[in-house]
Amino acid sequence: MSLGCAAAAAHAESWFQFEAGAGVTFAERLGDDMYYQRGFSHDTPNGSYGGRIGIQMNVLKPDHWTPGVHLHLDYYNFGKVRWSSTDAEDPNPQGTSGYNVATQKCNGNNCGTFRNFESTGGIQAIALTIEPYWDIGSGWSLGVEAGPSLFRSTWSATATALSDGGFGPAGSQEQFSRQPRTQFGWLIGASISKGPFSLRYNYLRAPVDGSNSGTSSRVGGGQWVPSGINGVHMISLNYTF
Repeated sequence: MSLGCAAAAAHAESWFQFEAGAGVTFAERLGDDMYYQRGFSHDTPNGSYGGRIGIQMNVLKPDHWTPGVHLHLDYYNFGKVRWSSTDAEDPNPQGTSGYNVATQKCNGNNCGTFRNFESTGGIQAIALTIEPYWDIGSGWSLGVEAGPSLFRSTWSATATALSDGGFGPAGSQEQFSRQPRTQFGWLIGASISKGPFSLRYNYLRAPVDGSNSGTSSRVGGGQWVPSGINGVHMISLNYTF
């Protein structure tokens, strides 16, 4: 009877396991003229460090070319990026001054007041994915996964005027802050595993919303302050136990 109980416990453990991993991340920038301008000096590294932790449910075991199935419910932290840039003013309604994304120059050679932007932000997410996987022999397996996610992105920036002008005297600062909101996205991935170890690639698509929930220290609330990134990749080394 004791052997039967031990076997049942072992079976329960194999169905439900914890997993955790750490790795490097690579963010996708929202685009030119969003906290940096390609035509002017900017330092916008997209690399960081991140991690994932959660549970793995072993639904089916593979049988020859019939895949096994894992379910994953995980929390992801994709780290943060920090940018620094020198930006001209946005174009005026007439298009006669300000930064032009198409030419990466200023309309009419009139850039207005340059400001230095110091920006930072990141993304966290919870994802539920299904992962079919194949036994390729010698204890190795290959898998692919996809599923919905809920994510929250944070973003803040400080803009400092480099000369007297429309933003006030030189040194005047405007602070932008995004109010974090829970949004819907998708996460996909692929993995190669041996025993409890796995090397995983994941990508989170994190579309920017159009809500005016941000704030500006110069003009107040009700502003569109989007995140500077709209997707992020992660490569991680993981352990399942």
